[in-house]
Amino acid sequence: MRDNDGRKLDHKTLEQVRIRVVQQVERGARPEYLASVLGFARSTVFGWMARYREGGLDVLKARTIPGRPQKLSGPQLRQIYTLIVGNDPRQLSFEFALWTREMVRELIRREFNVKLSVVSVAGCCESWGYHRSVRCGEPTNRIS
Repeated sequence: MRDNDGRKLDHKTLEQVRIRVVQQVERGARPEYLASVLGFARSTVFGWMARYREGGLDVLKARTIPGRPQKLSGPQLRQIYTLIVGNDPRQLSFEFALWTREMVRELIRREFNVKLSVVSVAGCCESWGYHRSVRCGEPTNRIS
């Protein structure tokens, strides 16, 4: 594997490269030359050309990569965050005074009837600025 073959480019940049390469070939540049200069395989450039000829420039544009939809919406995540930051867990009928990932998971289940894994909850907490190694709700923004 080469270091300059395009796999490290983000989708938008790669889209621009594809479009510019096709435009250059249409203006008379040799696909083999462009492939070698840019570090792509010849077959990659010829593939772009074939797709372009079949469907135009639109087929070369970056597409969104599908994934599993999130179980919680933005407003729901904000509501959970507000509950965690604004309350001692005991105020919400939890046994301990410091938030844990398991407690956040249970709060999400209670509030929205959504079951998340502990790993997913840890991801939410990290996105809020809480780290996995310590408990959520402490001044240092850490979670266990």
